[in-house]
Amino acid sequence: MVTWRHAVMMRLYSCILLLYIPLNLARGQDIQYGLKFHSYEVEKEKRTGLNLTPDKAFSFPEGFTMSFDINFSSDWVHPFGSVFRIVTQERQHIDFMLSEIGNTGKTMVSFISSSNGIVFEHPFGDETDYDRFIPVQIQIDIRRSIVRASVGNKEFSQQTSSLKSFRNSHILFGKSNYPRFQTTDVPSFILRNIHIQDAAGKPRYEWILSRHAATGVYDELKRHFAQCENPEWISDSHVFWQKQIGFETKVNPQFCYNPDKNEVAVFDQDTFIRFSLESGTLIKNEVSNKLIYTASASNNLIYNPFTRTYNCYLLNLLKGVDVLVYDTLAGNWNKANESNVPPDYWHHNRFFSLSDSNLYLLNGYGHHKYKNTVNRYDYQTKTWESFSLRGDRISPRYLSGLGKKDEQHLILFGGYGSETGNQEIRPQSYYDLYEIDIQTLESEKIWEMESPTPDFAVGNSLIPSAGRQTFYALAFPSQQFYSRLELLEVSMNRPEYRVVGDSIPFNFEDTRSNADLYFNPSSGLLIAVVVSPETAASSQVAVYTLSNPPLAPDELYQAVQKGSVRLILLLSALGFVCVGLAVFSVSFLLRKHKMKRIANNKPQEKKPPPDGETKQRPAICLLGGFRIFDKNGADVSKEFTPMLRQLFTLLFLYTAKNGLGISSAKLKDALWSDKSEKNAKNNRGVFVSKLRQLFEQIGPVHIKNHDLYWSLETDDSIYCDYLEVLRLISKLSHNKKEVSIDEVKALLAVASKGELLPDIQTEWMDGFKSDFSNNLIDLLLDIYKQSDIRRSLQVCIHLADVIFIHDSLNEDALSIKCRQLALMGKYGLAQKVYAVFVKEYEALLNTGFKYTFEQVIRRD
Repeated sequence: MVTWRHAVMMRLYSCILLLYIPLNLARGQDIQYGLKFHSYEVEKEKRTGLNLTPDKAFSFPEGFTMSFDINFSSDWVHPFGSVFRIVTQERQHIDFMLSEIGNTGKTMVSFISSSNGIVFEHPFGDETDYDRFIPVQIQIDIRRSIVRASVGNKEFSQQTSSLKSFRNSHILFGKSNYPRFQTTDVPSFILRNIHIQDAAGKPRYEWILSRHAATGVYDELKRHFAQCENPEWISDSHVFWQKQIGFETKVNPQFCYNPDKNEVAVFDQDTFIRFSLESGTLIKNEVSNKLIYTASASNNLIYNPFTRTYNCYLLNLLKGVDVLVYDTLAGNWNKANESNVPPDYWHHNRFFSLSDSNLYLLNGYGHHKYKNTVNRYDYQTKTWESFSLRGDRISPRYLSGLGKKDEQHLILFGGYGSETGNQEIRPQSYYDLYEIDIQTLESEKIWEMESPTPDFAVGNSLIPSAGRQTFYALAFPSQQFYSRLELLEVSMNRPEYRVVGDSIPFNFEDTRSNADLYFNPSSGLLIAVVVSPETAASSQVAVYTLSNPPLAPDELYQAVQKGSVRLILLLSALGFVCVGLAVFSVSFLLRKHKMKRIANNKPQEKKPPPDGETKQRPAICLLGGFRIFDKNGADVSKEFTPMLRQLFTLLFLYTAKNGLGISSAKLKDALWSDKSEKNAKNNRGVFVSKLRQLFEQIGPVHIKNHDLYWSLETDDSIYCDYLEVLRLISKLSHNKKEVSIDEVKALLAVASKGELLPDIQTEWMDGFKSDFSNNLIDLLLDIYKQSDIRRSLQVCIHLADVIFIHDSLNEDALSIKCRQLALMGKYGLAQKVYAVFVKEYEALLNTGFKYTFEQVIRRD
């Protein structure tokens, strides 16, 4: 029988082994990775440098071998510069250079020694040499006085007499700030997989350049830190959505994706717009025959893969006039359609069937009715047919996601609707997954998950992952206007999901907003198209891309805590014997572990689980809404009645604030002020008893009563997002000028979940909310003003977004966000942010905003 203690010990043993065997994103997954070096396309101050020896020189008494993979870009501005430089204290050096051969336009790579001149050179003009990774190696054999070098399959060696000084060497890639060897001449290239071995061939250092830290990267063997200036980490593209374009259209534009041309098509009554993801060009064509009805229609534009045409359909069931085809050469529709039938299928799902080449529509909403019917359009007879799916019944709904599992099956996930289809009778969110057979049109229910808190809906399309039995879906809270889209990775076999990637701003208005997800196999990019209302007569369309497979932010960053270097060195020296001793020590500590108060002034550092992973441990989540997960990972939030939530919150927040808890008198005033002393005491006893029963499901949470004060006790096995933010605020407040960017990112990741308990609106709660928001905002602004955080434009934008969550009219946040967007060259987007802020400012304060856009971006 596996006991609880044995299971814990096995997990700890596995964790220690993971420390001993470094995790590498690049292995076993199709992850793009490496460090891109900025070259002449940017100013000198913005070019990239990687210093493998920022503190002291490497010591190799008999020499060393360094190898790496390099990818030179064919899209260079100027083909010249230093790839790396090995420098000694005696000012001896060996350089690896890229340069042009005369004025021929052709290039060559060369190794140059300060004592012997050119050691090795190789023409590098063949097209096959560019835009692919090739291996490079240099060996400095001090004992034999030989330098050996290779680029691809070309090898060279040379005898030299000046290698003894290379026993202690500095190694610098790209831009160098080393005294007397400073350079900003950097070619454009991508670097990865740096390996250094000693003279005996023993691996000494290894930088994969997949995971990274804030200002550099740790090697995988000894955690040796290499400092990086102006990096562009390729693996970041798997986490951070890149906005490709944003533009304004008339109200309710129709849109779809064309995988054959890798372009997004948008139609807004009289203009057909195509955005190429290959070239980045935007083409707008005025259409001679307008389709007025699309201004009030759901998204009815779709790309037909069989005819390779753009089709627009209107469900008015009129033979021969319902599905229109757009002629991209003539710039018009094949027929006119002036009918204006009110839409009956908002946010429906659709697909083309390989079996009959027909168009199928599922679900939808209109006229206070949710639908679960199937509408099939036959392109031969030009008629619609309505029917129901066979098999397991799918409740009427809209805002669900549909995707192709394989050539024979579809998957349908989530949505919002009701069992009867009537909007007024118990509407609800659905979190179930169905498989639909395309041939037989039978549906089978795969699983249903417990309702998360808060609720969410999903975008129109689901994208299956490659060989992982999961799919991706864009999710958003459908009950909020100002929200964000998050990418979920959902299991096809079990009711489980996790959040990957960062989020996308999304303003959701039921019949004026839309979001869809696509995938281009050639580029390996996920594509999100987002439509949000701009004004009463216009909409905003934005296109974002993310490299596939997407990763959670914490999968990118290396984190070395105090003592971890020493631990890894010890494990390397003593091997599994030390691992066994460590396990024994942890077991001993577990037996000695004692309960502690929530308000412990020095809480142990706890890594917050990403959204969607709170199921892996008991958790108390107070940001963005009230969520409690028990020790089995189940969401038990709904078992807390409004009174139980308030009682729990009072005990929790007061204990966290002062360590004592809340007095009986204050508890009565807050919850039972209208009751007599006796009745209040009886009520308190009843609800305290109910809380204690719930705590048995959660884990080590206990209510204590001491000297007329009521408090809560817990331990570190229970995660709390609110306490994690307080811990990080306390830690970062001590040294705002030299903060760790990883810790700032950790703070932003948790604080971005939302306000403190927005669903509890009481007078006693207002003080906690204002104190929490004020402390958080003050710290973030101080960090921005006093630290080097400004070097990371993306982090600064995230910082501003977090401030906006807790103060939507914060002028400093507006200045930070607009300024960073302007620095990135995204002036149009910066002006949009400014316009939305001014509009909300004037609406809420009934007065004009006093700063112009130019003044805002110049504020510091």
